[in-house]
Amino acid sequence: MGKWAEKQALLWLTEASNKSTDLAFHRLPDAHAARGALAAQPADLMVVKDGFFFLLEVKESAQTSRLPKAKVSQWGSLKKFYWAGAGIIVLVYMSSLNKWVTLGPLALGMSDETCPASFPLTNLPQYDTAAEALEEYFK
Repeated sequence: MGKWAEKQALLWLTEASNKSTDLAFHRLPDAHAARGALAAQPADLMVVKDGFFFLLEVKESAQTSRLPKAKVSQWGSLKKFYWAGAGIIVLVYMSSLNKWVTLGPLALGMSDETCPASFPLTNLPQYDTAAEALEEYFK
């Protein structure tokens, strides 16, 4: 299911990038699929919008209240990029609700010393599609 969620994000990014000169993206290689031939990547995608650099990670979870930290194994790397000035977005497809949410640096605990045990998915705006969530984030 995670690959399906990533494909939904890629569809919107491709469409938005083709329509505009102020958004570009690049899918980073999947280190897991390369079976150790590549170093772990900090995220699924690099996105530049209006001159600002973002790392976008796409996740799928059946849970409706929390995303386990094991689902965001690259938290330390994302945090380093955040401290260096990158925007950080984790787009989560909650399959049991058929809804999407976005987690930014605050929700991901980027100001904490250590990685939280999980990331709350409650009290966040929910979207019907990945496109809606990404449009809201990158408007």
